[in-house]
Amino acid sequence: MNKWDILKLAYRNLWRRKGRTILTTLGVVIGTASIVVMLSLGLAITENQRKNMERWGNLNIVRVMAGMRFDDKGQPIGAGKPLNDEAVAEIRSMQGVVAVSPAYVFGGEVRMERKRGYIQLVGIDPSQMQALEFKLSQGRYITPEDKNAIIIGYRVGNNLRDERELRRMMASKGRAISTKIMSVSRPQPVEPAELLGKRLSLLSSPSEGNPMDVRPLVNLEVVGVLDEKDMQRAYEAYCSIDELKQIKKMFEKTMQPAQKSGIPRQRNDPNQPGPDDYQYIMVRASDVGEAKRLSDALKRAGYNAWSMADSLEGIEKQTRTMRAILGGIGGISLFVAALGIANTMVMSIYERTREIGIMKVIGAAVADIRILFLSEASLIGLIGGTLGVGLSYVISYVMNDLGLRFIGMPGPAGPGEKIMVSLIPPWLAIAALGFAIAVGLISGVYPANRAARLRPVKAIRMDY
Repeated sequence: MNKWDILKLAYRNLWRRKGRTILTTLGVVIGTASIVVMLSLGLAITENQRKNMERWGNLNIVRVMAGMRFDDKGQPIGAGKPLNDEAVAEIRSMQGVVAVSPAYVFGGEVRMERKRGYIQLVGIDPSQMQALEFKLSQGRYITPEDKNAIIIGYRVGNNLRDERELRRMMASKGRAISTKIMSVSRPQPVEPAELLGKRLSLLSSPSEGNPMDVRPLVNLEVVGVLDEKDMQRAYEAYCSIDELKQIKKMFEKTMQPAQKSGIPRQRNDPNQPGPDDYQYIMVRASDVGEAKRLSDALKRAGYNAWSMADSLEGIEKQTRTMRAILGGIGGISLFVAALGIANTMVMSIYERTREIGIMKVIGAAVADIRILFLSEASLIGLIGGTLGVGLSYVISYVMNDLGLRFIGMPGPAGPGEKIMVSLIPPWLAIAALGFAIAVGLISGVYPANRAARLRPVKAIRMDY
């Protein structure tokens, strides 16, 4: 028989007993929808956690820091390698590294017009900013040719306070009075757009005995503002690492002798960090999986490395366990549906025994009989799986819409974004449909073989 004819015959046979076929298909619909919705709950938890972590740091970025290294149990295992130019070269040569930049950190006070506050300057390689996924909301990136240009985080302006208020606070005597002034005089946040194009004067070290007696050391021009979603860099300002080293030297010249005594001297042990080493090194991997592997490789090489992907791995382990439990609950429904398909096919054999015998007598091959019953079982799985996937999308929409109104929870990025209760990616829908068809096919194997083994003459003589 022609395979297309077998398929059309299988479809017609299913609807000869509409009630039974509908009930059997309904079992597949419920089973498929159950397993998809259950898995979607675990996937939504993972996605919400990932988005929340991305707000506080890029998952592809690995930060190599100076200081003590720790094992998996949190026990110290010794100091990490010094972060110098040799370390940068070694890290750049590692597999999976897309971009590398050493970082030098310096904090100081700045003044902008009548406002004054603290700023943390981070010096990096300007040529690596875009490769390290620094995303701007306004302005432009700094270049190696820029002089005293900086890019600021979205909330750097929150650190600036009216200088007259600061002078009144410094002049106030007594802890209680100062505390009272601090509580009522909150700094008014400066919008990032107001800082773009402005000059921030980095102030010198204050004179002894008068913290307000400072002078401008260098003027820094704000040429760009980082995207507000990058919370990890929201309170930092970035400039060229070479310029920052010069700024630090200029600042140290203005320091008082008592302040200079706290500056670390040149190391005697070459294996220990020195004053000219970098505070940390930023490394970007090609993807999240590579970031995890790279972080482990850096630890084995003797560095103190950490990435947001390390934390994400622990969350993923928990959600994988949760998805397995939820998927198992949904799988029980699909298993019951499979028994229903097998029962329907067996009953169909008993009802159509004489029909099967006639088909064999007029020339139908054993393989054709087997394919016919397998096709009927697969069609039940296909129809039920398709309707089940559609139903799961409806349930997911209701959970994400009406459920959130009841829960009233904001999304990972804040009130402007909804948190997902259920997430059905395309691969899950396709996998569920394929699984439903496979369940139908497997459930039809026994009935198909039973029908194929019937003897034609004996089947025709049977009267049911």
